[in-house]
Amino acid sequence: MSDFSFDWRAFSTGARDIIALGFPGIPVGMVIGVVITESGIGDLAGWVGSWVILAGAANLAMLELMAEQTSAAVVLLTVAFINSRHAMYSAALRPRFAGFPRWFRFVGPYFLIDQVFALAASQPVDMPDRERMWNYFGSAITLWVLWVASVTAGLFLGDIIDPDWQLTFAVPLLFAGLMLLSITNRPGIVAAAVGGGVALLTAGFPQGSGVLIAIIAGVSASTLAETRLGAAS
Repeated sequence: MSDFSFDWRAFSTGARDIIALGFPGIPVGMVIGVVITESGIGDLAGWVGSWVILAGAANLAMLELMAEQTSAAVVLLTVAFINSRHAMYSAALRPRFAGFPRWFRFVGPYFLIDQVFALAASQPVDMPDRERMWNYFGSAITLWVLWVASVTAGLFLGDIIDPDWQLTFAVPLLFAGLMLLSITNRPGIVAAAVGGGVALLTAGFPQGSGVLIAIIAGVSASTLAETRLGAAS
């Protein structure tokens, strides 16, 4: 049986390596906090939901749709559509985490968001299991702390920001944050730029439909960019 006892060196390495990816996400978390104050669901419920869901784009879409009093079915479908990529993340990492303790199968996936996946996928294939697990938790827990702190800061800022423009600019700001996260990924930059532009143009659409349109536009633009870049290489 493999030894999975705590490995401080691997944990601290993961924590250090995720910082560069985590800081650009701070504005996104702050936007979530600001929008919570305007959504009408209550600061405590919104704050708890932000780290239960642990997905910026899905969280923001949910809050805006709820603020627009959209039906529960539309909210759930939108969140599921946005988060569908996480299933692909899990499938991609499964060979690397096979044979890990049963409890890890329940706890580990909770933290599997974009930045954590990017770091985990970049680790050597032959990395020892013990080192891989604690490196993963080091990056994941550090990013979780940064996220909760940024959302909390946004909650306090929400009290001093004019509520008339909170939701209008929240989605474009989110895509701006995603652009920073994707700065070395051309399709990601295209997705963020197109999505943010469409979000601005559709900010006044009813029932929060502008959010879904912006997301679909961003994903479509990213797919097209990736296809063309692949053909050109």
